[in-house]
Amino acid sequence: MSGTDDLFPNATPLPGAAVPPAPPVAAEPAVDAAPTVARRRRGLGAAAFVLGLLAILGDLIGVTVALFTLLGAIGNLGQLLTTNVDNSLGAFLGVIILEFLVFFGGILFAVLAVILGIVAAARNRGRVLGVFGVIFGLVVLVTHVVLGISLATSGTVPGVTS
Repeated sequence: MSGTDDLFPNATPLPGAAVPPAPPVAAEPAVDAAPTVARRRRGLGAAAFVLGLLAILGDLIGVTVALFTLLGAIGNLGQLLTTNVDNSLGAFLGVIILEFLVFFGGILFAVLAVILGIVAAARNRGRVLGVFGVIFGLVVLVTHVVLGISLATSGTVPGVTS
C-alpha cells in the first residue's frame, strides 16, 4: 500500500489499467537448515588498539616537543638569559604543562586500552586488536612507571626533592 491509499479508500483502478501482481509468498525455511550465526563485532578490540596507539603516539609527540624545545633553548642560551627571559620562561612553562598532560593522559589511555583489550579478548570481540591494545597499553604503563620512579628518586627534581 502506498501512503495515498488512506486518502482515497474507494478508488478502483480504471478498466484496462495494469494491476500489479501480488507479492510472492516466502517459502518456509527447511527445518534441517543450519541457523545463521551473526558475526561478532570487533569494536572493543578496535577501541583498545586505537587507545593503545594513541597513548604511544602521544608519548612520542611529547618527547619530540620537549627535545626540540630543549635544543632550541640551549642553542639560544645567551639571548634567553639577557633579553628574552619572560618569553623563554613562558615557553618552558608551556612545555611543562604539555608534558604533565601527556604523562597522565598516556596513563589514562593505556589503562583503558588494557581493560578494553582484556574484555575484547575474553569475549572474542576483536581478539587480535584487543591483544595488541593490551601490549601497547602495557608498554606505555611500564615506561611511565619507570620514568616516574626514576624522576622521583633522582634527587634533582624541583618541587619533589629539597
